[in-house]
Amino acid sequence: MRTLLVSFCLVCTAFAAWEQSDEWMLPKGVQVHDLAISNSGELYLLSNSSVLKYESSTKNALLIASVEGSKVLSIYEGTVYVVDGGNRLFEINLESTETSTSSRLPLSMPSQLRHVSFNKKPYIIVNETNRLSFIHDDRLVGSMSIIVDRLATVGGDYGEPQAPLYTLAYNRIYAWNGGSLENPSAYEQNLLYSASHTILDFTADAVGNLYVLFSDSIVVLDSDGNYASKVQVDDITTGSRILVNPANNNLIVYDRTSSALQFFTNVGSDRSRDIITLNSNKPNPVDNFTEIEFIIEEPMQLSITVYNLIGEPVKTIASGTYTKGTHRVAWNADDQHGNLVPNGIYFYRLESRKGVAIRQLIVLR
Repeated sequence: MRTLLVSFCLVCTAFAAWEQSDEWMLPKGVQVHDLAISNSGELYLLSNSSVLKYESSTKNALLIASVEGSKVLSIYEGTVYVVDGGNRLFEINLESTETSTSSRLPLSMPSQLRHVSFNKKPYIIVNETNRLSFIHDDRLVGSMSIIVDRLATVGGDYGEPQAPLYTLAYNRIYAWNGGSLENPSAYEQNLLYSASHTILDFTADAVGNLYVLFSDSIVVLDSDGNYASKVQVDDITTGSRILVNPANNNLIVYDRTSSALQFFTNVGSDRSRDIITLNSNKPNPVDNFTEIEFIIEEPMQLSITVYNLIGEPVKTIASGTYTKGTHRVAWNADDQHGNLVPNGIYFYRLESRKGVAIRQLIVLR
């Protein structure tokens, strides 16, 4: 389970209310090979020879470090990880900009890097030729022989090397649950989504919602793979990328042909936040009791469900029509059968036709 070192978050989502809020044309001659975004929302670009940081206020790309023949990029806290032309993994300290070798393990044509942390220690997931490799402390701790076009993970810090994974292959998106990076054979594959035309890329947000990039649209799926909404885009080409900003849950699309960054804002978020307010539970951390307060500005039918870390429903603690005003519901840290749940991070999700609000809570005894 995730540790206590996870900051609380609120995500309000009113689906089908996205709009393009900005666009930035990259400077001539800058060819982007990969992109990564930090938990605080800072966007980094990887060109053939350098790591750049996008400054939104000035719309400039600032040089962070030079890495010749760079291929793929990932970021964990204050460190950027890069694979160079020799398939070597380097790390760049963002504070000092010093570059050092991160791993001496041989990599086979890596096409993507992702990070998951356990007890504040990073595990690197490498998408190699016909294999996912899991690296920790310059040691291969596990691998999966599998063809993966693209990989997505749910961010956060976990208490044990166990995390849900999402993979894309042959225009199908799969969820992998139940296993761990050090015991990948325990992962169970579940088909979430299948498309009849080409999926260019996809990504996941902090609660497992998926954003699937096509040439003419972005399809938004909930954590169960159910269709939620669609965002229209124009003539996005093969090799383009999509990211979700964990700081505000907005979307960033890099179009490879036009060398443009397109920024999409969920304008429904602000409207739903005016109507629905979901407050932090008290007390938190939770022993065997907590109370959740929510405020609605008009009568509405809604439900509140507690989910575990991998998105499985634990218990629905509220369901029905509520009047305008402030309401409180209690949860006794139990599942639908009345059994106490184990320690860890959980999400509680308020869902209505006016929008969705999500917060995290901690069970700690």
